[in-house]
Amino acid sequence: MKNLSAPVLITFALIMGCTNNQKETAGFTESHNNHQKTGIAIGGINQSPVFTPSELPYPFSSAVQVGDILFLSGEIGDAGDGTGPVPGGIEPETHRMFERIKATLASHGLGLEDVFKCTVMLADMSEWQAFNKIYAGYFELGRYPTRSAMGVNGLALGARVEMECWAYNPQKK
Repeated sequence: MKNLSAPVLITFALIMGCTNNQKETAGFTESHNNHQKTGIAIGGINQSPVFTPSELPYPFSSAVQVGDILFLSGEIGDAGDGTGPVPGGIEPETHRMFERIKATLASHGLGLEDVFKCTVMLADMSEWQAFNKIYAGYFELGRYPTRSAMGVNGLALGARVEMECWAYNPQKK
């Protein structure tokens, strides 16, 4: 495991903290038994995940708050009614995707400046340059989130691009 990146190790620690019956895993203390909901104590404060339902007619949350991190589901450039992406290809889809991400962040009192990690999935890697040009315009120069980008065999509803984000959202202690 020494070759894994910090986000992967943190995710692994969170998963292990939610699934094991141990009292402590990688600095995350778990407080549950077979009769209680799972909670994670981070910094001594019990934090249960807070789910934000999606307005789209699909079985996922648009975001889940765990501790000080808001995890956003993958977002496509959906027209808003769950029927599929806006027409026109990668450029209008990317702009619409960002508008949807910004709306989810705003509903939590956040903006794109709070995003620190993005995972991008492209249906066609030949569109990577066009996506990058638009992506760069949504973030402050020199403060780009860490990012992974990959080509995939297909995306939901025939989308050209999908992106998920992690944002820092400190909780009152």
